[in-house]
Amino acid sequence: MVGGVRMSKNFGNQWVKIFGLGLILFFGFSCEKRDFRKAVEKNSIEAIEQFLKKHPNGKYKMDALASLALLHYQKAVAENTVAGYEDFLKRFPKSSLKPTVVKNLIQLVTPEVNALSPEQISHLRALLKTDYGVIKIRFYPDKAPEHCRNFIRLAKAHFYDDSQFHLIIPGVLIQGGAPEGDPDAGPGWTIKAEFNELINQPGAVGMVRGEHPDSAGSQFYIALTRIKEWDGKFTIFGEIEEGLEVAMEISQMPSTGAQGRPYPFKPLKEIVIQGIEISYQN
Repeated sequence: MVGGVRMSKNFGNQWVKIFGLGLILFFGFSCEKRDFRKAVEKNSIEAIEQFLKKHPNGKYKMDALASLALLHYQKAVAENTVAGYEDFLKRFPKSSLKPTVVKNLIQLVTPEVNALSPEQISHLRALLKTDYGVIKIRFYPDKAPEHCRNFIRLAKAHFYDDSQFHLIIPGVLIQGGAPEGDPDAGPGWTIKAEFNELINQPGAVGMVRGEHPDSAGSQFYIALTRIKEWDGKFTIFGEIEEGLEVAMEISQMPSTGAQGRPYPFKPLKEIVIQGIEISYQN
């Protein structure tokens, strides 16, 4: 009897079950909170990983993952190696710390890239990976050595990972290399123009720039047709060796069109550059 009211046996059993479930949830959260505090106090990768293994879908999962990412970042900084930072990016590709990791990688790979001779660069290939296939690019270091080095540096530092082709004109060109798909974004520096006699024909790879000749940064375009009016005005530094059909397919994806918003020819669906691998070819 509760409050002068007689309860049935079934009602009493239900009440016990509900009350018991509440206790289980309460003590479950309490236990998880205690374990999380202990893991944070230990401040080690092993402790956080053990917590996540014990509470894989708990209330503190996101906090634990953030702590784990920070600890791995601190480990990478302490090691200060390309392999260490690459391991971090592999584990946490969407981390808010990624831009800082990329900056650190740029510093590490720059001496090696700057030391590359034109002959060495001529044997390198860029494998641009997308959901639609791979685009293989060869370089022209005899025509635009600093543009080649700049592109290789950014690729090796994983700057292009998860960037986008943010402008696609069907059968004409595709443009990419901007962080977060922002058409105004870049690496934080610009390089001097290296205009040359190479022409904008199907497969030509050139650097995008603003009004100033020396304003190229990270964004590049792939020509899919003859664009004569661009000759001598944009630095061409490479050519598609394989995968031109992939670039053409990307250009045909739905976009905002010539009069579109927020700007013309913006893809309606994100077209992601998964990464650009630099490989050696004899």
